[in-house]
Amino acid sequence: MLSHLASGTAPTGAEHSLALLARGLTGRGHEVSVVMPGPWALTDELETAGVEVVSIPVRCCWLVQYGPQPILHQLARVARFAAPDPGLLKLRAWLDGSRADVVHVNCLTHLRGATAARSAGLPVVWHLREILPPGPRRRWFARRLARDATRVVAVSEAVADWLREERLGDRVEVVYNGVGTPPVLVDRKWARIALGLPEDGVVIGLFSQLVEHKGAFDFIKAAHAVAARESAVRFLIAGDGPRDFVNRLQREISGGAAAGRIHLVPPQETIWNLLAAVNAVALTTLWPDPLPRVVMEAMAAGLPVVAYGDGGVPEMVLDGETGLVLDPGDRRSLAEAMLQLARDPDLSAGLGEAGRLRAERLFGVDRHVERMEAVLSEAASTGGHRD
Repeated sequence: MLSHLASGTAPTGAEHSLALLARGLTGRGHEVSVVMPGPWALTDELETAGVEVVSIPVRCCWLVQYGPQPILHQLARVARFAAPDPGLLKLRAWLDGSRADVVHVNCLTHLRGATAARSAGLPVVWHLREILPPGPRRRWFARRLARDATRVVAVSEAVADWLREERLGDRVEVVYNGVGTPPVLVDRKWARIALGLPEDGVVIGLFSQLVEHKGAFDFIKAAHAVAARESAVRFLIAGDGPRDFVNRLQREISGGAAAGRIHLVPPQETIWNLLAAVNAVALTTLWPDPLPRVVMEAMAAGLPVVAYGDGGVPEMVLDGETGLVLDPGDRRSLAEAMLQLARDPDLSAGLGEAGRLRAERLFGVDRHVERMEAVLSEAASTGGHRD
């Protein structure tokens, strides 16, 4: 299993999903190795579960964001990716010496991993967790997929749609990610004390990377609107991001009615302690989110979700049944939805329980691992190819 590395200390949802799958496959009797480009926060838990973790520094191609990027930024990323990469030869040598039957490539960014596996004559299951808009960049990635992928796994129908549009539908299998049953959550009182929150009142959380397209500014502006009408509501933001962006968030927090009631904390060791502290979870991503893991986790924990309804979100959250789904960027509706959940605890509890049952049906770990096991086994049976 080959993966990118966003941060050595703050794994992304994609990395957590890979780790969950690696543990699940190992538990079903498979021999699994995970290859990372550097030191990884999830290494200890995987090694404890019997998964081999190997570090080989291979560069990834960071041109997979949905939205526009400054042209100089894009050119710099292209130049860095195009430069000779000694890690590619090391990865190819490692694959040649492995006893692998199939290679799982996590996310679209790991182009070199797919190339190395293909050149080693190994079948490739490429796990896609990205949505790309139409255009030359998407067509370029589609050509790489057509060349190197034996099978493509899409995490949602929203991801599969663009692959089908690029004539890759015959290789695509939609497999929703899995989410584990939450451990016994810590008591809400103690969870809040640990995070510096008051013990009483309603708390609404936003848990994500702190970057522009994750919509933290929309969340903060909506929080100010809510605070002007409901003084008992507080807000919790947990995430990591560039220092200049975090500074901008802090200035935005201090400039409105919710100043002093929006708590900004670093990422926590486990998402479950954050979920134990809140009454509802918001998702304000401004670009189509393929299958946001935090939504799955909130649903599994029995919490209602208020979310911008693009990408894979409508496949997860049923508006008015398991949460509240809004038009992306509609801050006014976001504030109204937050107020509705804060003022109606019966509604909030009902949505949360329905979401929990839906998560069990769609995102159960056993279901996910079984379906991925079938895809990997089918790909392995092809025997791969050699250049």
